[in-house]
Amino acid sequence: MTTGAAGATTSSLAPAAVVVAGAGPVGLMLASELRLAGIDVLVVEQRPTGTTGESRAPGLNARTMEILDQRGMGAAIRAQGKPLSAVMFAGIPMDPHEHDPDWPDGWILPQYETERILAARAIELGADIQWSTAVTGLVQDERGVEVQLRTANGTDVVRGQYLVGCDGGHSAVRKASGIDFPGLAPETWWVVGDLDLTDPPSESQPFGFNDRVGRYQLSRTEPGWFRLNMMRPRPPEDPTQPVTLDEVRATMIEGIGSDHGLRSARWMSRWSDGFRHATSYRNGRVLLAGDAAHTHTPIGGQGLNIGIQDAVNLGWKLAAVLDGHAPDELLDTYHEERWPVAARVLTQSMGQTELVKPGRRREAIRDIFEDLIAVPETTMSVSAELSGLGVRYPLGDTHALLGRRMPNLAVTTAAGATDVFTLQHGARPVVLTFTPERRAAVDAALQGWAAQVDHVAVEYRPDERDASWHVPVFGDVAPFDAVLVRPDGHVAWIAPMSSGLDATALLTAIAHRPMTAPGAGVVEVHPATGRWQICFTTPRGEQRAELDLRRTATGWTGTYNGAPVTGLDVRDSALTFTSRVREPFPAKVTWTGTIDGATITGTAKTSFMTLPFAATKTA
Repeated sequence: MTTGAAGATTSSLAPAAVVVAGAGPVGLMLASELRLAGIDVLVVEQRPTGTTGESRAPGLNARTMEILDQRGMGAAIRAQGKPLSAVMFAGIPMDPHEHDPDWPDGWILPQYETERILAARAIELGADIQWSTAVTGLVQDERGVEVQLRTANGTDVVRGQYLVGCDGGHSAVRKASGIDFPGLAPETWWVVGDLDLTDPPSESQPFGFNDRVGRYQLSRTEPGWFRLNMMRPRPPEDPTQPVTLDEVRATMIEGIGSDHGLRSARWMSRWSDGFRHATSYRNGRVLLAGDAAHTHTPIGGQGLNIGIQDAVNLGWKLAAVLDGHAPDELLDTYHEERWPVAARVLTQSMGQTELVKPGRRREAIRDIFEDLIAVPETTMSVSAELSGLGVRYPLGDTHALLGRRMPNLAVTTAAGATDVFTLQHGARPVVLTFTPERRAAVDAALQGWAAQVDHVAVEYRPDERDASWHVPVFGDVAPFDAVLVRPDGHVAWIAPMSSGLDATALLTAIAHRPMTAPGAGVVEVHPATGRWQICFTTPRGEQRAELDLRRTATGWTGTYNGAPVTGLDVRDSALTFTSRVREPFPAKVTWTGTIDGATITGTAKTSFMTLPFAATKTA
């Protein structure tokens, strides 16, 4: 970073539409989502390289595996890991396959392998990852965020339109943004690590339970390495200090009577039963995802999974806003949809954590719960929560699938046999139509919307039960013949079989703003709609500004450098609006121009001068 004559800073890093702090699974997944949408993204990570040889969070639940399948990465995970068919609550196994043979498996894979796959994908898509680069501060304004960095060579700064903190529970982004992070202080600590043991325990008993440390894990996870997860009988003297091999050895001896010939560890850490949750996932142009937004214990294996699911919910929304296909308010739905999910996960995690601690009172509760999960409905309900398959966003209640994940139906298209997840590899919204009649009606409604949504005609042979369709995992639902699937795989609109086509609802779901169907107001996208870069020359030199124009069912709206314009009037190819400018001097400007395809030319008039301008469409 250098400083110019006027005091302005010059960065060694090119500006990016989105700066992501953290190259763990959450940040890497978000980077891939943004690149699939063509958004420039810079990932900064304080570590000198990715995770190496650390199992950390090895469990990928069923919904995360579905998401990875939706992006074409599931096969790479399955090629290296092993299936996890059981769903665990406080170490108590439940088997939803007993009651639904279509229930998808979770998967076990060391986190460093998961990160390797996610990093390779992000880089393949064009993400820029800067290692040994930590966020130290930020300054945001109405147009973007200046991110202050510490690098291996000193300090630097980079500009982004948005900054997303995926930098863990001690998030520098969250702290600098001013977002509150309330919660419960820790009472108990555990040690965890990948250990080299000369006298390992029997592999037939990977988990144990005693009245000193409660439920613990000491199991082989890879050849030559054993995973330890054990409560400390007493709190550490200084929880802020790194874990040592002596601490691990003492915990094992005091907890289970032996260190099993502990020789070394490739990774050691400590976690506690502290719980925290950000009051908001967004502050202006700064957003949070993963552990930066919510921290809890690893009991139940939820952290990495809901973080990846955060990223997939946020990625397409950021892209839609940056591309001008959606209003800024769409980003508020990220918090509205994901905050309640994490709140429920924290509640589940608190309950599970208490049940793995020692004590006869807790053992009594465990015994009761083990009786409860003998009831199929309990197993299915709890398994749906813990596997991420039960999430439903508040998108309406006119159909049982609305707001829920779209099942991976086996379908046939003009190109041949495929499935729904394969049709989502591009991370675009997709409308699936199941009958020729519905196809024609949807085609008519989507005139002018090809840039924003894919329409795929499919054939599907449902497992029919009376008047319902049996959908894998979910169960019986009312038949439907068209559905809009969001890029994150959730159903945003659905047309029940033999119903009339509510084209207004479909277009509103696609545009994320009130729309009117063709024939009732808005017929097609007007050429003025989108983002424009305005250029004009003053006595102080060339000036540039961003103009954003949007058409809704009630009229036109627009912003000039992020501030609302007034007097906006668009008629055929004529455009007029008024804005206030700050540079090269404060002034009220009336703009009058003519739209010709992807350009606008005209004049900008103030109280003391009139200047020509030209604008080029950027999105």
